[in-house]
Parts: sequence; structure tokens; C-alpha cells
Amino acid sequence: MLVWNAVNTVHRLSLTPADVSFNAAPFYHTGGWNVLLTPFLFTAGRTILLDRFDADGLLRLCDDEGITILWGVPTMLQMMAESDTFEAVSLGTVRYAVVGGEPMPAPLTRTWQAKGVPIRQGFGMTEVGVNCFSLPEADAVRKMGSIGFPNLFVDIRIVDANGRDVTPGETGELVFRGPVVTPGYWRNPEATRKAFTADGWFRSGDLVRQDDEGYVYVVGRLKEMYISGGENVYPAEVEAVLREHPAVAEAAVVGVPDDRWGEAGVAFLVPAGPAPDAAALVDFCRQRLAAYKVPREIRWLDALPVGHSGKIQKTDLVALATTAPAS
Repeated sequence: MLVWNAVNTVHRLSLTPADVSFNAAPFYHTGGWNVLLTPFLFTAGRTILLDRFDADGLLRLCDDEGITILWGVPTMLQMMAESDTFEAVSLGTVRYAVVGGEPMPAPLTRTWQAKGVPIRQGFGMTEVGVNCFSLPEADAVRKMGSIGFPNLFVDIRIVDANGRDVTPGETGELVFRGPVVTPGYWRNPEATRKAFTADGWFRSGDLVRQDDEGYVYVVGRLKEMYISGGENVYPAEVEAVLREHPAVAEAAVVGVPDDRWGEAGVAFLVPAGPAPDAAALVDFCRQRLAAYKVPREIRWLDALPVGHSGKIQKTDLVALATTAPAS
């Protein structure tokens, strides 16, 4: 898995011996080893090891050490863009930034583009070698929101609940096959059995759609999808709309029980400035989403809960939504 992931990454990201990057990820997380560190072993690129992520320090390091590739989750790039150091550094050596873990908000993509740093949205899983999809930097604006298309040696299908391939534009579960896929979970044959289809495809649990050019877009997680009034709601779609509002810096939506609709959405938002009236945000959503997708409730937080990898912890938000009173 590690070898094929490295080969995939070297080819798809056009890595060279002249590339320089950093690593602030914990080594118990697949990103710490496999996003760039092991691929750089193939190319003799240089990795600068950091004991923690520091937005100001990393920005200065880009200029001081000639970093050519940045990588991380959107939260990290948001923190860097909000730093006063962001305007002070040139970032002239940075070829692009690779972003994964969750979709990069469109306004944040534009901020980095304006600084001269293209964004390559990626997508991967621990079980599938971590670097599975990549969006070429040339398509960062034209295909904003897409994870691109599969890397080399990664076979994919998008299937419905019955395992049949869906048509372009339809939503289905992403499944994988190839040398980058894990043979199974350590000493857990039951989990391994559930993770694979009868004909050997690995179930990602991610819902995606593919456009007529072959570019793939993540719609959401099967486990995160909720059903409101009999209709499927994918939080990622609602979050993308909320992040388009200029007053919203970060957004996360979870489904919670609702007496009338079965389930309804609660949106947790981090403001980009003074928090606007919740009713105004609901109206903003109504203009862009079907009624059943509009969040029932808006809550403001100083920061969204994140784990060690920087991903938003939706389980914490579900607990908050179901136990804490609305503000």
C-alpha cells in the first residue's frame, strides 16, 4: 500500500528532487507518513519536520526555506490566511497547496489563488493509501469543489444501494479496488467482511457524484446523511452554501431527531466577523436550497471542535446539538 501510494503521488503531483515541504502531522496518523513524506523518499525531496503546526511560523518558513508544496486540511489554510504574516510573505516558491480531509471553502480557495498559490483539492482514506484523488491546479477555479479524478493504480466505481453503477450526475457510494487498498482490518475479520462488496470492492462510506467530464464531487458521508421529511440531506451540500455567506468563516451541519420531520439539521457556524441574525442566514439558505435542506437551527461557536488530524468532530457537534439549549 505504501509503495503504490508513493508511486501514485509522485506521478500525479509531479514531484521532483527540488521539492521542499514540511510535516507537522502526528505519525500515528496516515497523513504524517503518506501524504508527502514517503513519496519524497522516491524523489529525494526534502521534508522539514515540525513538532507542531504554527500558522505564522509556517508562513515564514515558506520564504526562508523555499517550500514548494503546502498541504493540510482547510482549517490550517484558513488560519494561515487570517494571519498578519500572510500579507507579509511572498510565497513565491510555493507551486501549489494540497488540501484534503474536507472540501476547501470557495472563498478560501479564492484567497489563496489571489496570493498566487493554486489549490489542489485531494481525497483519500487510511484504508486506500491516503492519496486517491487529485484535482489539477489548473482546474482549481473551473472545477471548484471537486476532488478531481482518481490517481494512477486506483480503480473506482460509484454505486447505488444495490451495488449497481449510477449514471453521471447521480449520487452513489464510492468504492475502490487496486494495489493501494488494504487487505483488511487487523485481527478483525468481521469488520473486513463488512468493508468489502461480494466481488472485492472496498466500500468507502462516502457519497459522491461524477460530472460528464469525469470529475468527482463529494456529496457527504453515508453515516452523516440524515432524512428529513422522507428526503435525503447531505450536510456537505448545506455547509458549502453556508460558507458562501460572507459572515461565515466555518460551517458544520449535523442531523438531529425532530418530532415533525423525523430529522432536521442544526448548523454550527464560526463567524468571519460580527455574527448576523440567524433568520437572515436561514433566508440565505432558502434562496439556494430546497426547503427540507434548510437548517432548523443556527448556532454560533468561537471554533468548531477538531481532532488531531484537523478534521471537524461531527460526533461532538451531535452531542452538543442534542443536549445543549439553543443560544
